[in-house]
Amino acid sequence: MLGEFLLRLAVALPLVCGLAALCLWSVKRGWLPMPGFALRSPHATAPRTARDSSPLDLIATRSLGPGARLAVVRFDGRDHLVGQSGAAMILIASTAPLQPEQAACVS
Repeated sequence: MLGEFLLRLAVALPLVCGLAALCLWSVKRGWLPMPGFALRSPHATAPRTARDSSPLDLIATRSLGPGARLAVVRFDGRDHLVGQSGAAMILIASTAPLQPEQAACVS
């Protein structure tokens, strides 16, 4: 009786732990989207509204591989393409400031 329980435990416990580790790894890699409750965490970014007056916006990011990514950041009407790898961040390209009529169309 006890031997059967220990045998089932020895099979089920590594299986469940392995599935949990696989889920965490796939969320980290971006293959599995986070559930809705994760959006309510204080570290999650909320959708921006018209009332927000912050001059800094993260427009888009793209992962290039482990530890390397590209990001488009809007700062004071300019879009900047930034590369990030390890501890280094490099400005790759920058656009001219938006004209007032263009800024109204983008927002």
